[in-house]
Amino acid sequence: MKFEMPKYHHPNFEEEFLKKAPNVTTQVVEKDGISPRNYHALSVFPEYFKINGKWVLATQSRMDTVCVVNDKEGEESVDIVEFRNLKKGDKVAIGRTEDGSEGIFVWTKGFLEEEEEANTFAFREGRSRETAYSVDYDNLYEVLKHEKANNGYVTLVIGAALTLDRDSRLALERLIREGYVQAIFCGTETAAFDLERGIFNTAWGQKVFDKEQNTTRNLYATINLARKYGSTKALVESGMVKDGFVKACIEMDVPIVMGGTIRDRLSLPETYNNVYDAQNEMRKHSRKTSTMIMMSAILFTIATGNMTPSYNEFDGLVRPVYMYTIDIQEFAVNKLSDRGTVTAVTMVTNSQDFIRNVDRALNS
Repeated sequence: MKFEMPKYHHPNFEEEFLKKAPNVTTQVVEKDGISPRNYHALSVFPEYFKINGKWVLATQSRMDTVCVVNDKEGEESVDIVEFRNLKKGDKVAIGRTEDGSEGIFVWTKGFLEEEEEANTFAFREGRSRETAYSVDYDNLYEVLKHEKANNGYVTLVIGAALTLDRDSRLALERLIREGYVQAIFCGTETAAFDLERGIFNTAWGQKVFDKEQNTTRNLYATINLARKYGSTKALVESGMVKDGFVKACIEMDVPIVMGGTIRDRLSLPETYNNVYDAQNEMRKHSRKTSTMIMMSAILFTIATGNMTPSYNEFDGLVRPVYMYTIDIQEFAVNKLSDRGTVTAVTMVTNSQDFIRNVDRALNS
């Protein structure tokens, strides 16, 4: 199956209502983190803002953000900013309509052929455990091959389940070493479990994983070793870690963003324990991600999905950002779609089986 990137179609700006539309109105931010009244909150669909008579596409658009306008003549552009990141002096787009009448146009047909309906912009709908996913797997394999061949940016969001199973853990390591992964988001315990297996050959203290929390002795010993060495990188370079995704990421220069939680009792040195710091670091990668795969990490998945554009521009080409959510629970995968991430392909399956299938298809 030959992979073809969906072609993006800009609106016809020669249409009378777009030609006659006014420039977007802006209002200046008076205090950091406080938006003016009647700000325009962005959606997951492509949006255009008319600045000095020119329609400008907002790339890296994300749910529940605001548009900061640069209206300097000849340098017209927009920046998509979270409310808390607004700075005094920013010019925020004002308007609550999306039909061009206030210089703001939301375009739902960018990736559709003319005869298609706008609601088919979503790749698939109504997924359940009874859905056959063979076509989704085949499509994903082609997407990942395309990303690797064209310098794409693939980010994985992973939960602890992937590190507790020997084969899924090693499958993830192979995908990293073969160049299919450019960044990873996870919690501190997910990385610590992987390091525990790499050092002690145990998971929760067990050589053959049988049940959760048999003992945390080796887990805490692992975290203490990383803190003793000063970083997970130094721990890996010490030679104590024999395998695993953390070791692969460090050796392949693939960044890992670890976000802490209120439940963390002891964190690896690189863990972002301030939620805003974690969010900022995750966003650096999500804003340049071309394919996002989220597995068995529902809170990280929802957070990541909401900060990742559903479309973006890479090397001058506007294209969809492919998003896959994988979990054994229908609730977990459908939650992201419910929150407005229309481009997510959901797969109700065991994430350990999923990552092994992907590894087998790409690396056999």
